[in-house]
Amino acid sequence: MNAETLFSIRNLHFSYEQKEALRIEMLELKANQVTLLVGPNGSGKTTLLKLINGLLKPGSGQIDFRGEAINGKGYRSMRSHSVLVHQDPFLFSGSVFQNVAYGLKIRKEAAPVIRRKVSEKLTLLGLSGFENRKAHKLSGGEKQRVAIARALVLEPEVLLLDEPAANVDNKSLKLIEALILKLQNRGATVIVSAHNRSFAYRLGSELLTLKRGRIVPGMVNIFKGFVKKQDEVFTYFASGKNLLHCPAQKGDFNTAVLPLNDVILSEREINSSAQNNFRGKVTHITREGNLYRVELACPLIVQAHITEYSINNLQVEIGKKFYLAFKASAVKLY
Repeated sequence: MNAETLFSIRNLHFSYEQKEALRIEMLELKANQVTLLVGPNGSGKTTLLKLINGLLKPGSGQIDFRGEAINGKGYRSMRSHSVLVHQDPFLFSGSVFQNVAYGLKIRKEAAPVIRRKVSEKLTLLGLSGFENRKAHKLSGGEKQRVAIARALVLEPEVLLLDEPAANVDNKSLKLIEALILKLQNRGATVIVSAHNRSFAYRLGSELLTLKRGRIVPGMVNIFKGFVKKQDEVFTYFASGKNLLHCPAQKGDFNTAVLPLNDVILSEREINSSAQNNFRGKVTHITREGNLYRVELACPLIVQAHITEYSINNLQVEIGKKFYLAFKASAVKLY
């Protein structure tokens, strides 16, 4: 069953004065998953979050929330169902409790309900006992967690997090990661920006790469799964019906990452030192500059970058089956 499209973006263009910040022809953001917006500083991640939250207005193009333009009928619905937590969140000068409870008081919820909800969210973010702390005396990581708790207590349908992993201590980072994974398991809709790819690989159901204000194809395969077993030579990572050989390392990993240019295709079974060998059917072929992106189902979906010479030499076409291989050392676990 396909996930519902929550945000639909068409021909979007935005500039800060004369400098173009974002240009997206078409993009759909799905409900009930964690979507990571990845890219370097200045790539347009924060701008995109502010646009879909209605804090900025597009120079041209349209953003729909559940089929209605957010610069029209969809604006009120989107604002009432989504909350954006900024990279450098603003906290009021009062206590942690006062900050987290603020939105609930605006909604005029009963005091016992407010206390319960605030306590639940502070506990979720490792802030139990912080209720009476002064917000301005907290560390950067603690402030970030308070801001996230303040957003979560409103129970938004869509949670937008702008660089939650930036400039936070290791304890806060682990707690924020754990929270996002919990939300993912609950089927929540979370859209997160990050420049830290390790953070993004571990957490995202879907990963979108931005570069100079444009969505660009990712250069790696991302497989979700779990470690099935380990020995002195390999870590065996299960993803769907496939078992990947990965370098031996201890840890509880949920993501395997494989660069596209490390995948080899052949019409015959590949006899090499590569431990990962599969057979799959070509489902998509896309030209990207001097290379072609070939997608195969085996049944794991694997993409490979190959040259035009190889496309012609192997007579690659949709529906044709190939053997594919890649070394264990090419796979990175997160």
